[in-house]
Amino acid sequence: MPKFDNTFRNLPAFLYEDVRPTPISHPKLMHVSKLAEDLDLGLTNEELTAWLNGEKTLPGEQRISTRYAGHQFGVWAGQLGDGRAISLGEIQTPNIGRQEIQTKGSGLTPFSRRGDGKAVIRSSVREYLCSEAMNGLGIPTTRVLALITGDDPVYRETVERSAIVARVFPSNIRFGHFEMCFHFEKDEELKALIDYTRTTFYPGHSVEEMLKEIITRTAKLMAHWQNVGFCHGVMNTDNMSILGLTIDYGPFGFLEDTILNYICNHSDHYGRYAYNQQPSIGMWNLERLLVCFLKEVPKEKLQELLNEYPMIFEMEYQRLSREKLGLYKEEEKDFELFIELLNTLNKLSVDYTFFFRTLAEGNLQKIWDYYGNREELKDWNQRYQERLSREEFSNDERTLRMKKTNPKYVLKNYIAQEIIEDVEAGSSKKLEEWLNVLYAPFDEHPEFESYAGPTPPSKKNFEVSCSS
Repeated sequence: MPKFDNTFRNLPAFLYEDVRPTPISHPKLMHVSKLAEDLDLGLTNEELTAWLNGEKTLPGEQRISTRYAGHQFGVWAGQLGDGRAISLGEIQTPNIGRQEIQTKGSGLTPFSRRGDGKAVIRSSVREYLCSEAMNGLGIPTTRVLALITGDDPVYRETVERSAIVARVFPSNIRFGHFEMCFHFEKDEELKALIDYTRTTFYPGHSVEEMLKEIITRTAKLMAHWQNVGFCHGVMNTDNMSILGLTIDYGPFGFLEDTILNYICNHSDHYGRYAYNQQPSIGMWNLERLLVCFLKEVPKEKLQELLNEYPMIFEMEYQRLSREKLGLYKEEEKDFELFIELLNTLNKLSVDYTFFFRTLAEGNLQKIWDYYGNREELKDWNQRYQERLSREEFSNDERTLRMKKTNPKYVLKNYIAQEIIEDVEAGSSKKLEEWLNVLYAPFDEHPEFESYAGPTPPSKKNFEVSCSS
C-alpha cells in the first residue's frame, strides 16, 4: 500500500475543500501506464480501479479539490478551482520523488460551477495519450496512471460516455492558486502558499530566486512547445503550472501543415492562443503571477525578473532550432536560416514534422515527391548545404543526432480520433499500440510508417474545442 504524505492539506483550508467522488457505473480499466512501476502502489488492477473510481479508500489518503482563480482568454474570471478533479493524496517514491495522484472526471465538486464534474472518453483518451506523448518527446509534463471508462451518459455537444483519467504530478499548484489568494485579499493564505511552494518545490531558494526559476522553466517550456510544433489551445493562467509543466490537455494540436498562426482550439475565436502567440502569452501569464508577489518582492525587481523572460526563451529556442537543423558549431546567422525555413514552410503549407524528419534523414527527395520541386525550398536547401559544409560531423553522424531531435511521430488529432473510436468500442488495442510509439517517437516503427507522412487531406484540421 502507498504511504501518503499529504502536505498540501497543511495549508489554510481556504485553498481546498474535502469532497466525495461520484463513482462511474460499470468501470472498466482500459489501461495502466508505465508510470505505475515507478509509483509502486502495490494494488491489483481490481483494487486500483475501485480506488480511482471512489469505491475504495486507502489508509492515509485524501479526497480534496483545490480552490484557484485565473484569467481566461485574457479576462479575469474570478474563482475557478478543480471542477472535476479530486486529489487522492501525495506519496514519496524512491525513483521519481514526491508525486500527487489526482482523478479527473470524478463528479461534482464545490468548484464545478455550471459543469457536471464528469469527463468523457474522448477528452480522457486525448489527455492520457498526450501526457505520455509529451514525456516521450522530452517535454516537461504531467503524467498519467490509468484510464477507466464507464457507461454513464455525459452531455457535451452530443451524448457521450463517462471516463476517469488518473494523472500524476509533483504538484497541482497553478498560477491561479496565487491569483485566488491575492485578488481576494487573503494575505495570510497567500504568504502560507508562497512559503509552502518555496520550501517544498524550490528548497534553498529565496522568493526572488524561486520566481526566477519559475520564469526560466516557463520560458524553456514555451521554447520546447514551439520547437516540436505543439499548440496547447487554452493557455489561461489557471492552466499554467508553477513547476513549468504542461498541464490540462484539452483542445491541443500538433502542427500538420506549417501554419504559424494555427489555432487549434475551435473555441478560440480571436486566435489569442495561436501557435505563434504562445511565447508572448507565456510572458503575459507570468506577469499576472508576479503581481501576486508585490508584498514579497519590490515592483522594480519583479519587472526586472520578467524582463529576463524573452532572453531566456530566445536562447533556448535558438539552441533547439540549431539542433533541429543539425548545426552544432554555432554561427551568427543560424537562427536567421531557421526562421527563413519556417516562413517558407508556412508559405508552402508543408507538413512540419514530416519535413524536419526528412531533413534529418539527409535527403529531401520525399519532400520533392510529395510537394514538387518548389523553388523556395530548393533555394533554402542550397544555403543550408553551404552552412552544413562548415560542420565537423559526418553526414551519418549528423543524421543520427538529428533523428534524436526530430520526432518521426507526433500525436496528430486524426490519430487521436482513431484511438478514441477504438476505446469507445471497448478495445484498448490501438491505445496500447500507439502508446508504444509515443513513448519512443524518434524511433522508426516501420509498421506505422503510413502515419509518418503528411496528414491525409481528408483528415486535416480535425476540429477540437474546450470540451475536448
